[in-house]
Amino acid sequence: MELTYDREGHAFGEIDGVKFEGFCVPVTSQYLIFIKAGNLFLGCGFFSMDTFDKIGIPAARITCVSSIEQMLNSNIVSVTKSAAAHGITECMTGAEAIAKMKSA
Repeated sequence: MELTYDREGHAFGEIDGVKFEGFCVPVTSQYLIFIKAGNLFLGCGFFSMDTFDKIGIPAARITCVSSIEQMLNSNIVSVTKSAAAHGITECMTGAEAIAKMKSA
């Protein structure tokens, strides 16, 4: 996996043929971090999986991260029903979840 930054707080890359784009925005002393890969949304603790579930978006939440790299390498703590239908589970890393979107 290669991660390329084109400006501070914005990166893109590819995992197993699935392209993704990541954002890291400073908010007070914390960071709002999310990654978009195809139909999948990976978000930090700021995001509610209930909202994504209501609109049927495959999403997963990864907490205690402060960079895009950490989000890719850290474990998922919660998933939406539609993410689970794609085989995405808690304890899988963000990178593993993105790779699952290859067949989606």
